[in-house]
Amino acid sequence: LILGVLAITCFGLIVHKFRVDIEQRQQVIQIRDAEIFSLKEKLARLQFTTPVSNLPTIYVITPTYARPVQKAELVRLLNVFRQVPNLHWIIVEDSSNKTKLVTSLLQDFPRNSTHLNIVTPSHMKIQPKETWTKKPRGVYQRNLALSWLRENTADIKDAVFYFADDDNTYTTDLFEEIRNTKRVSILPVGLVGGVLAEKPAVKDGKVVGFEVGWGSDRKFATDMAGFAVNLDYFKEHKDVQFPTKVKIGWLESDFLSGLIQVEELEPVSMGRILVWHTRTEKPNLNRETYFNKKFGRHSDHGLEF
Repeated sequence: LILGVLAITCFGLIVHKFRVDIEQRQQVIQIRDAEIFSLKEKLARLQFTTPVSNLPTIYVITPTYARPVQKAELVRLLNVFRQVPNLHWIIVEDSSNKTKLVTSLLQDFPRNSTHLNIVTPSHMKIQPKETWTKKPRGVYQRNLALSWLRENTADIKDAVFYFADDDNTYTTDLFEEIRNTKRVSILPVGLVGGVLAEKPAVKDGKVVGFEVGWGSDRKFATDMAGFAVNLDYFKEHKDVQFPTKVKIGWLESDFLSGLIQVEELEPVSMGRILVWHTRTEKPNLNRETYFNKKFGRHSDHGLEF
């Protein structure tokens, strides 16, 4: 009986030690995984801090405005943009001042960035009961970015710019496709205009029209994410900017009409979609008022949201 008790006790001690060893090993693995993740993050941030010589710069223009999903949208863009060499990110806030949220976010961007702000006049803002189709959005922000490019890139001889709205999804390959734009390049865009994809119609390497589900009467039937412009070429057209008064859906077409003819466009990425007009779903915040009454503060109190 004594031997049996001793045997059971020894077995129990062995099992306990085995469990402790497993838990300790799991903790070591978790710590190592966390360290590896942290190192990968640091590597991603440092990867393209130094400009790559003989590689055209891409100026990416992103208008943005305050809303619950703003940071989530911008973080998604940041995680793509910081993987692209020689990318200069221009964020333009629809705000009377530069917000802490955007300022803080740009501190995580590993290379050149420009932070601008300009308020859309009240009569041009979309009112609560108006649909987004009533007024063009981001016009003043994009025009400010274009003015900045004209005034601050005199020493830049090889560059393009691209409008990357914060509600789209982008691949890194997109930027390599547009990097060598000579005048204006054009590309397909996914999930836009009520169809799976809008794209230029190309014959013998030339754009002959546009395959779209809406607005086929537009001269340039493309989305804001569907084209890139060579910076030097743009500077040759000194009066080109986005009109503040324009037929809804024609903003891109009016802008491009001042730059180029359809047959002169440079089609790129014709075999694949590299940008999608995804739009983040409006979050359900119907319990926020209740939360505020119950706790005396909003649910994001003390958080950088």
